[in-house]
Amino acid sequence: MTSQMQAALRVTKAGAIALEVATDELCALDSVAGDGDHGFAMGTAAKAIRQRIAQDPPTDLPDLTDLLASQFGAVGGSMGALLSVAFSALGDRAAAANGPLTGGQVADYLAVMLEALTDFGGAKVGDKTIVDAVAGAQTAAATAVGGGASATETLFAAAAGASGGAESTAGMVARVGRASRLGERSRGSVDAGARSFALVLTAVADAYPDGDRA
Repeated sequence: MTSQMQAALRVTKAGAIALEVATDELCALDSVAGDGDHGFAMGTAAKAIRQRIAQDPPTDLPDLTDLLASQFGAVGGSMGALLSVAFSALGDRAAAANGPLTGGQVADYLAVMLEALTDFGGAKVGDKTIVDAVAGAQTAAATAVGGGASATETLFAAAAGASGGAESTAGMVARVGRASRLGERSRGSVDAGARSFALVLTAVADAYPDGDRA
């Protein structure tokens, strides 16, 4: 197995664990404007992903993204469908990747996921969804790359951007999905989907091998 795949599996496991640990937090956030099961859905998918990786690890990035897409899609609901589409798009782009991850690829992969999410779900920045976290991550990553950041540095910048984007949703009124029916009552809490994305990206940055900074 290549070092690239070893790194990819390592960060995938870290992201999955982050979702499992945050199950209760994510359910609590989702209960404000949804049906309160976001954490369970994400935790279920994450556990299945870790089990599949342990039993029969993917051998390349497209296989890994296919696994992610299928397991998130299997939990159902709007978020499962969104993540399935996003990881499928990521897999198409990752299929052409060669060599170690670069900062430019991090920014590009985030842009691909952002486009897939907005095209499929119809949400845009400011609608109080996962898009706010992904857009925050992509903007921060692009800025970091412009300053010559490495892959690791870009991942940390992206994680910070995702966290900021997620936190910003607390001041927003939901404009799409089930939460939009609440109007002003949806203001005041962080969007569960945005929070879950930020948690995963933070775990990925923390787990990514830092050899490129040596």
